Amino acid sequence: MELKSIKGIGIVYEKKLNEAGIETAEDLVLADLKEVSERTGISVNRLREWKKKGRKVIPRKKAIVREDVAKIATIEITDSAAKVTIKGVPHENIPVYRGRFEDVRAEMVKREMAVHLGTKATLWFNQQWYENVPYSVKSRPQKEEKVPERSFFEKLKEWWRK
Repeated sequence: MELKSIKGIGIVYEKKLNEAGIETAEDLVLADLKEVSERTGISVNRLREWKKKGRKVIPRKKAIVREDVAKIATIEITDSAAKVTIKGVPHENIPVYRGRFEDVRAEMVKREMAVHLGTKATLWFNQQWYENVPYSVKSRPQKEEKVPERSFFEKLKEWWRK
């Protein structure tokens, strides 16, 4: 942004600031005012005033901070459902898709959250894919089939065979 966009800076002051290495309003906002004052002969108070005005004139960029989901999430897979914990908040009964990723991808993106389990777990969340999320696969305990106890007659038969 040009220095002229700051109220109070005209052609004369712009020339002095350019000679001191200040080309834009951003340069003025970031500059050491005492050093610029010594180079240009412009008072520090006037430079400070221009710096304040320059901050208002310069458009601010919004930073989008994205957290690394791999560091704040875990996946616990049990059969066809998963429990996904993100920032300590558990999301239960999340569907788990298996098979070729290309085959199940279209079905997964229709959901708010889904997990694909291939060679590694891939998480679909917040309209984005996340890989390298720590996961564990837990199998539900199988009901043990009780072996029927042998009857007295079967035990007796076995004893006679010996």
